[in-house]
Amino acid sequence: MNSLTPAPCGVVCELCIAYQRSKNKCAGCLADGNKPKHCTICSIKFCSEKDSEQDLCINCSKFPCRRIKDLEKRYTSKYGESPITNMQNVKEQGFNDFQKNIRKIWTCSHCGNLLSAHREFCIVCGKRNPNYPSK
Repeated sequence: MNSLTPAPCGVVCELCIAYQRSKNKCAGCLADGNKPKHCTICSIKFCSEKDSEQDLCINCSKFPCRRIKDLEKRYTSKYGESPITNMQNVKEQGFNDFQKNIRKIWTCSHCGNLLSAHREFCIVCGKRNPNYPSK
């Protein structure tokens, strides 16, 4: 079972289609291994305001910065995932409750597979992803 831990920006890597696919699978933001170039040079992950790569941006005095605001706008409108809400929920609920809640929200009600924020339909059974924004 995946840990469903958010990256420093608040995006949950396990909801990404690159993480879920079987061929050329992404290892995730904080893991070593294969990942897209934009993830290896991420300006949010390597931000000079952070003490370490793992620090959530919500702990920064400049939160939310322009980069986080831009990411939030893109992810909420295109994918139905809110990085800012994810970080707020981790801070308020703690990691364990956050993981339980995010799993409830992002699990396919038909097959039990984890849904992808990047796909309108479950990649296993084809049922509509209720989190995916309507066009």
